[in-house]
Amino acid sequence: MQTELGGPLTVETIPVHYAYVARYSYTDTVVQNDNFLRLSPFADHYQTPGPCTVATFPQGRQIQYPDRLGNTVHRVRVTTPHQELIIAATGQVFLNHRAVDAPDVALAGAEYGLEAQEFLSASRLADPVGVNDAAREVCAGAGTLLASVNNVVQWIYANVRYERGHTSVNTTAADVLVSLRGVCQDQAHLCLAMLRALGIPARYVSGLLTRQPGETHAWVEFLHPHLGWLPADPTRGVVIDLGADYLKFGIGRDYSEVPPVSGSFISRGGGHLDFTTAEVFFDRDSVSVDDALNLLQSSNAVS
Repeated sequence: MQTELGGPLTVETIPVHYAYVARYSYTDTVVQNDNFLRLSPFADHYQTPGPCTVATFPQGRQIQYPDRLGNTVHRVRVTTPHQELIIAATGQVFLNHRAVDAPDVALAGAEYGLEAQEFLSASRLADPVGVNDAAREVCAGAGTLLASVNNVVQWIYANVRYERGHTSVNTTAADVLVSLRGVCQDQAHLCLAMLRALGIPARYVSGLLTRQPGETHAWVEFLHPHLGWLPADPTRGVVIDLGADYLKFGIGRDYSEVPPVSGSFISRGGGHLDFTTAEVFFDRDSVSVDDALNLLQSSNAVS
């Protein structure tokens, strides 16, 4: 029997629970806070979402809908006056660790449908034009899909130093190529742009590292003409075999299309993200919003 991804059916289903929390602080009273939250697991071959909950404090009016790429979005509008907003998300996910036997294919002969074209073209933070020469130099002599992806991923892993505080959510792939510094989001953007420059459709993924508590993580997926979307993580130097180490929230052309939290507020003052963290549990029967809030309390105790 074969999987939808090809190769023999080898599936290990692992149930996990996760908790996410973020706290935003404001310098003056906020009279309206309107947020779009992508904090629910994405449904695909690699994972099956279970029950999930998204909550805010203060509470607000909430609606849920899928966006055009299949990401679950919770829109929450808070009209209770506040100077602090806490966002919490919890849920269960069944991680389907599939062993994929991915045959390599010639880049020149790879054919993709119309649905792949938007993942070949420039996006706001990942424009292939600005990194074209570097991509072709890194992949000189690699005429196949998997060899090219591996060359790009390993080059970024070896040459782009992971460093906080040097970039922002508006840093482009071309900027990262110049500085060779950044966080997982920046490394993913450079990877996206370089793969697109080589004619390989690539998309941004937002989610969590299951065995490493902390902030959300970013990686990429590239399109195999026969097997569909396959994962790669330039931050960790891994291609295809991510195992049960990743939990996916959403996909987009780059970060600007699929941030975990985005929105706007009305106030005479400013605001900023004060704290965020997440944790995935392999040994829990359930996780509640209180568990997410406890992550926040634990941070207060440490500080």
